[in-house]
Amino acid sequence: LIKVGGVKLPEAPAPPNNILFVQNLPQETTPMMLQMLFCQYAGFKEVRMVEAKPGIAFVEYGDEMQSTVAMQELQAFKLTPQSSMLITYAKK
Repeated sequence: LIKVGGVKLPEAPAPPNNILFVQNLPQETTPMMLQMLFCQYAGFKEVRMVEAKPGIAFVEYGDEMQSTVAMQELQAFKLTPQSSMLITYAKK
């Protein structure tokens, strides 16, 4: 959150780019699970999970158009019944 004159504003979303930031992943998610899901979309390059921070991953595509299609198709996809993925563009 960004503070402006004592008011907390939500951070502006990152502008569209070729890397997606995936949040709200269940504990048991593996890079292979995400790869199987995201590689269905054209331009898929790689999945990077952050070991120090479970529950998040970065997914890279060839360009912004390709990442946008994958984001729209997989937004709120449920890897488990209780957790829907939250996908945004990664901050560069």
